[in-house]
Amino acid sequence: MSEEKNQHLTENEEPSPARSEASPEGAASEPAESVESEESTNPPKGEPSLEEQLETARAESKANYDRYLRAVAEMENFRRRAQREKEEARRYGASSLVEDLLPALDNFGLGLGAAENHPEAKGFAQGFEMVFRQIKSVLKEHGVEEISPDGEPFDPHRHESTGYISHDDIPEGNVVAVSRKGYALNERLIRPAMVLLSSGPASAKTGEEEGDGNQDSKSQADAPSEES
Repeated sequence: MSEEKNQHLTENEEPSPARSEASPEGAASEPAESVESEESTNPPKGEPSLEEQLETARAESKANYDRYLRAVAEMENFRRRAQREKEEARRYGASSLVEDLLPALDNFGLGLGAAENHPEAKGFAQGFEMVFRQIKSVLKEHGVEEISPDGEPFDPHRHESTGYISHDDIPEGNVVAVSRKGYALNERLIRPAMVLLSSGPASAKTGEEEGDGNQDSKSQADAPSEES
């Protein structure tokens, strides 16, 4: 009985194979963790370090921010350009319509002028004159300006000269007569006025020509003759 007990105790004291096998695995696990930590701090050769990755991310962020600023500036420029084009379309969109109406207005004015000079048509002319003024009033409300520079100085930006004529009362270079009225839409010229300009008083011009003639005759008289 005592021998069996001793044998049982000796069997319990012997290490089990599971424990003996587990201890090498536990001992080997600790070096594996240290290797992983070293790999995280020291990446393999050929891969960028954390500092290099950070610099790359900063450069990409700066480039994206610059592109964002350029996009915002382009959008603002587009918005301003669209607003300006919209305003110009509102102010000058009717320029083609007004330009097509100008010949009709010219003929209307010429017809009224001829009717006023006819005794039998004066009554009709007065009625059509009211209609003509109403049309001009509507055009003026929409920004159409009539250019009729009688007696005014010549403006090459708004007038077109057809010639010169002497005039005693109108200074030289001023408008004597308007052969065709001009029109502008919101200060933008649609058609210049065709005008006849003054060349100054005829008497002064004649005096200058006479003075030039007297001077020429005097110079011829003062010149020595070939016979002497």
